[in-house]
Amino acid sequence: MALWTYLTGLKTGKVTPKKFQCALNGCILPSLGIEPRNASGLSEHIAQRWLVKLGWWNTRMKKGVYMDGHERKDVKKYQMEKFLPKMAEYEEAMVKWIAVGLELKCEDPILGPGERRVVPIFQDESSFHANKYKQSIWCAPETLLPGK
Repeated sequence: MALWTYLTGLKTGKVTPKKFQCALNGCILPSLGIEPRNASGLSEHIAQRWLVKLGWWNTRMKKGVYMDGHERKDVKKYQMEKFLPKMAEYEEAMVKWIAVGLELKCEDPILGPGERRVVPIFQDESSFHANKYKQSIWCAPETLLPGK
């Protein structure tokens, strides 16, 4: 039960045999009064075997797979109630680009006394490349990975 509690407390994609080995040797086994025969504790290989016995599975990540939680209820609520209204406020102080024929015309915002122009800088790659270098992850039993 102690092993299961530790593993399910970690987020999907954060479980590794190395982390599990450290937790086993550092806190789980000592808290249960179990002393490994070897002074250095259980090996990473044994931790990996225990993961498999507990029903965890290792899967390879494919390009473009990421888990950013953008569809969670709390994230959607934050977007609708805080982020989007704040962006609408900022938009009033932003330069607007208007298409005139084949060219774009810059239209400066009308600012009140003490107001400053807002220049947005957007970065759209940060969430896509969050797990760029992650080759594989350990998943809990019955875990479904989100699609692209």
